[in-house]
Amino acid sequence: MKEYIRFSRNRKLNRFIGEAVDILSAAMVPIFLMILLFTYVFRVAIVQGDSMLPTLQNEDRLLVFQLQSRPHNGEIIVINAESAALIAENGSLYMADGLHKSIVKRVVAVGGQTLDIHSEEGIVYINGEPQEELYTNTITQLPALGNAFGYPFTIPEGYVFVMGDNRDISLDSRYVNVGLVPEEDIEGTVLLRLYPLEKLGTVQ
Repeated sequence: MKEYIRFSRNRKLNRFIGEAVDILSAAMVPIFLMILLFTYVFRVAIVQGDSMLPTLQNEDRLLVFQLQSRPHNGEIIVINAESAALIAENGSLYMADGLHKSIVKRVVAVGGQTLDIHSEEGIVYINGEPQEELYTNTITQLPALGNAFGYPFTIPEGYVFVMGDNRDISLDSRYVNVGLVPEEDIEGTVLLRLYPLEKLGTVQ
């Protein structure tokens, strides 16, 4: 009788262990997939500062898609501003010291497009066409100090020109410590605002 009871208890214990392993295995699969997704496909970025007002605010949490595709005008991207690509007098590109951090900006022009900025009008021109940038907080002007380029000029292939929506205070491609952004330095495209919760959704 004692041996039968011991066998019954062992069988119940084995069944319990088996069910626990099945539950843990089922739970680990989605956790593992989430880890993979947020390592290689998505990431969360935090906005620092007011350079993207009114579109994005300080401390906004953003969901960023990391798989690189060709950038498009108007996209909001996260870039690695470790260095800045500038154009020498002879037309060659060279790398200068950058901001040494990641920043959130909007793509204004891409490789092959000719960019012009009319400070008097406060208007951006792409290939001679004035841009209606309804997302900006202020008009677009050139910096009095630290201006990176002479305008108009054509963006080299493989690079993008970025600006913040709050043009008066945005440190962006107009300045020598940001300059042009190599496409390989684009860390991702902003998909959603995750926080604050009342503003959860896509950003334009």
